[in-house]
Amino acid sequence: MGSSLSSYNALVFVFVVKRPKETYFAVGKVALLIGNNGYLNHPNLLAPMVDVSELSVLLRKIGFCVVSLVDLTREEMLRAVNQFLDLLDKGVYGLFYYAGHGYERSGRNYMVPVDAPQPYRPENCISVQKILQQMQDRKTALNVVLLDTCRKWYNSDCALSKVTPQKPLGNTVYGYATSENAEAYEVQDGDFSSGIFMTYLKKHIMDDKKVTHMLEAVLEDIGDDPLVKGKQVMEIRHTLKESRSLTDKVCPSRNMRLNSMEWEQHRNLPRQKVKFSCGVEAELRFQPVFSNLIHAFAKLTYTPAHLKDMRVHLYNPDMAEHSLTNCTKLDRDDSILAFGSDGEKADSMLRLSGLQKLQNDVIIKIDLHYTNLTSGMHAQDTLDHRIPTTWVARFCNKDTAFMNNDHELGTTNGCCLPRTQCSPTTNCSDNKLGANHPGNASGMPISVQSKSSSEPEENDERHFS
Repeated sequence: MGSSLSSYNALVFVFVVKRPKETYFAVGKVALLIGNNGYLNHPNLLAPMVDVSELSVLLRKIGFCVVSLVDLTREEMLRAVNQFLDLLDKGVYGLFYYAGHGYERSGRNYMVPVDAPQPYRPENCISVQKILQQMQDRKTALNVVLLDTCRKWYNSDCALSKVTPQKPLGNTVYGYATSENAEAYEVQDGDFSSGIFMTYLKKHIMDDKKVTHMLEAVLEDIGDDPLVKGKQVMEIRHTLKESRSLTDKVCPSRNMRLNSMEWEQHRNLPRQKVKFSCGVEAELRFQPVFSNLIHAFAKLTYTPAHLKDMRVHLYNPDMAEHSLTNCTKLDRDDSILAFGSDGEKADSMLRLSGLQKLQNDVIIKIDLHYTNLTSGMHAQDTLDHRIPTTWVARFCNKDTAFMNNDHELGTTNGCCLPRTQCSPTTNCSDNKLGANHPGNASGMPISVQSKSSSEPEENDERHFS
């Protein structure tokens, strides 16, 4: 009896069950943005002020409570950082952004305050890693640190500082504008300036994707930019184990202080009406540009028939600030920073900056010049208008109880050589990379020069009391 072999074709069905995407949320989102433009003893920068302004607008759109500060001294930076840390808590998303002069040595990054002497020492600067370390101590769900600064070190003979290992919490993301031992560039295009990093970060910051994936898109865009090809390459470092995004929804706990709507109410000052003794009425409105810089506008709303040739002027005798009368066009800085304005015309504008320095309420003087048709006389009427100390002044004032936190950050007993400006003036097509900015440091006192010694010393990472 013969036998035969038969072959069979088997169909195998493989079912792939796609695991549903896990949903993440934050119990609050808080961001501290610092941009240092006007240095007392170092080359000024153009882009940080504009970059901070643009980033703050975008972060507020995705639910962040934002504190944006410009031109801070070392003491002011420490206060702001310590108050920022006090807002962090379990489940919160914390984001820290810095644009300005800085440097890196042995994996440790330092920010240079506007009052840093020339040459500055590490004790005049602020350690970014110490900030992150204390962010982690708050048991946050996500920590994002974005550094738009140079990472060059100009004294190879200085002693290495001890780097504290990062805690293995799997919740930290670093976004560096440039790679190690390289410079970060800013672009000048006519009257507009922007850091290369921010140029592309603002395109992707609101993307609904994992933070690291969002930053990878920024990295790729920077890599394709012919202006900085071969000069600036972004770097990303992270331990993020979960697919958390900056756009994740906020589900606040009952005791959470970070309510973005209430936060915005603190930020905005209401319009106020004033009336002069001659019968003229005016309206004051305020546009917060940064948390420590406000534009005040005055507009005449009623003029009696017997008065003509009205001119109103805002000024503050205690603050050397920029004032424009009969302004229909702002100057370069103000026009860039006023892009969030409602477009209303005003008869006068006053820029109030350095609000973190305030100890008392702000007094604005309103001068009205006019001609009385009845008497034919030219006359002047003056009003004093009081603006209560803003919450930012309380936020940054060590003598107030807005928040209670006695942590300090920084380093002591170190040295470094003076650094070059991190915005070279090399032409890379029609746009220019870098330039000096005729900014000011908001009337800050010039600090005492550091010792001229360039001998390396041990770097001590103790807290300040």
